[in-house]
Amino acid sequence: MADKNDQRALTGHRILIVEDEMLLALDLELFLESQGSKVLGSANSVKGALAMVDVERPDAVTLDMNLNGESSAPVAAILQEHGIPFIFVTGDGGKNVDYPGFQDAPLVKKPYNADELVQKLVQLLG
Repeated sequence: MADKNDQRALTGHRILIVEDEMLLALDLELFLESQGSKVLGSANSVKGALAMVDVERPDAVTLDMNLNGESSAPVAAILQEHGIPFIFVTGDGGKNVDYPGFQDAPLVKKPYNADELVQKLVQLLG
């Protein structure tokens, strides 16, 4: 489990989840809320994610790289354009080399390690 310093570091931060698997999104939502963050909701498609980013303006986003067979690169590009930090959370090999411009973006492989995810979110939100 994440330590208390990490819990305080996520408190009050507004996070959007972009994940096409409903159970994984729900699990991630419950976990992030247990760490003190406010989850704005989840989107399961590029179109849904772009709409939510435009309305909600999250502090950070967890972004699945593959949304029902569709690349989430357009979402990453908009997030980058708006200065919204994001972390790729993926089960697709765990590499973002196929995402030009995002090779250095933080990434957590599924099934994710809770401590690693919190640590990377804390770094993003610094």
